[in-house]
Amino acid sequence: MNLGQFDDNAKSYLEKILAILDIEAVVIEEGIDETTTCFRIDCKPDDARMLIGRNGQTLESLQFIVRQMIKSNAIEQGHFIVDVLDYRGRRRRTLEENAKRGAVAVLNGEQEHFPLMPMSAYDRRLVHNYLQENFPELESGSQGEGEERHIVISFKGLDGEGGEADGEDDDFVSDDEGAGREAELKGSES
Repeated sequence: MNLGQFDDNAKSYLEKILAILDIEAVVIEEGIDETTTCFRIDCKPDDARMLIGRNGQTLESLQFIVRQMIKSNAIEQGHFIVDVLDYRGRRRRTLEENAKRGAVAVLNGEQEHFPLMPMSAYDRRLVHNYLQENFPELESGSQGEGEERHIVISFKGLDGEGGEADGEDDDFVSDDEGAGREAELKGSES
C-alpha cells in the first residue's frame, strides 16, 4: 500500500471518530516533510478544547487511537500527527520560550542545572532539537520516569544531578560533542 492510500485511510478513520463524537469539523491533510503528514482538524473552539484536553492529553490519545486502527487493519503505517486549530504550533512556541528561559538562566550562571516541566516524548524531542540548534554550548538530558519525565538543561560536560543517559531515545547528545572529545584524545596522544 502506498503512502497516499495510508493518508486517505488515516483521514477517513479520523473523520469517522469525529462523526461518532458528533463534532462538526473539517480534516485537512498537510505535508510536514517527505515522510510526515499532519491531519489538522478545523472545528469550533468549544469542540477544540474537548479534542485537545488538558495539556494535549486527549489529542495524544486521539492520535494513538488512529494509529491503532491503522495497525489493526494491516495498513502500512506512515508517520503522521493529528493537530487541532494549530494547537501543536502554539505548544511548540511555548515549549521553545520555556527552554530559552532555562538556557539563558544557565548561561547567566543563575543555575547550573535548569529542569523544565514534565512533557511527552514528542515535546522533549522538540526541546532537545531547539536547544541543539540555538544553544550549542548547552546540553539537555531527560530525567525521571513516566509522566514525570522532564528535561534538564546544563553546560556541556557538567554531571546532571545523578541522572542521565538511561537510554531512552529522546535523550540528546550532540554529534559535535562526540567529535570534539575524539579530537581532544587524538591531540593528547601526539
